[in-house]
Amino acid sequence: MKPSLQAFFLVAAVFFSIYATNRKMPETTSSEFYNPVLASSVGESGAYSPDTRNEENIPGGIAMPELKINTALAKESLGNTVFFRLRPEERWPLASLTKLMTAVIALENIPYNTERDDLIRRMMVISDNGAAETLADTLGLEQWLALMNAKAKTLAMHGTGFSDASGLSYLNQSTADDVDKLVRYILQKHPEIFEWSRIPSVTVNGKTVPNINEFAGHPDFLGGKTGFTDEASGNLVTIWRTSRGPITIIVLGTPDKSERFIQTEKLFAWLSQRFRL
Repeated sequence: MKPSLQAFFLVAAVFFSIYATNRKMPETTSSEFYNPVLASSVGESGAYSPDTRNEENIPGGIAMPELKINTALAKESLGNTVFFRLRPEERWPLASLTKLMTAVIALENIPYNTERDDLIRRMMVISDNGAAETLADTLGLEQWLALMNAKAKTLAMHGTGFSDASGLSYLNQSTADDVDKLVRYILQKHPEIFEWSRIPSVTVNGKTVPNINEFAGHPDFLGGKTGFTDEASGNLVTIWRTSRGPITIIVLGTPDKSERFIQTEKLFAWLSQRFRL
């Protein structure tokens, strides 16, 4: 190679080395603060594992807790700000979260009577399967399911399908995104459904039965619904009062019944700190 060419390549190599060393990486965008998935890795168990290398990207340096949840969503109940999401588009058995839609169909298709409202309260407070089936029987199960699935379609719940009124069927499936759409609709059109979910007990056949939701009675708990089957494991929808207005937390697929409350409480505590709720 001629000396002039050798000198050219040497100068070019030095210039490239200096450029690469001084080049700045792009700054983290603010959208990452609202998408913890970007700052975390998801293990095979489906739980979040905090990535401390990105902890400086979290306001106040508040590390994300390890969560045992298959899919989850936390967002403004009546707004569009999403604080947390974990595979919110993944379909999962609804279990007794199905009763939220059953309550909607009951209020919109059965004329008011005290028995109707009593059955809805039993569904919301103690997740009474018999109450859901009794409501469906008023119109016949086939028509009832048609109304449930039609309402899901109207609400653009495209990942949702219903096969019974109580949620016992594994075929009742939805996504966290779709459940959020239903929650928003209830808050706007039928807020009494969630108001009923907060009462401490209901009376069934002359016996007082306490609310099975561990958050009932909490001053910031605005309502919610429990769900559990062997296939779904623990599901839970909760709505919380915060300084930024109500937020909805949806967790699907926690390890067991008790963990749905533990995981929700852990997530809410982290969100409250990180976003100063």
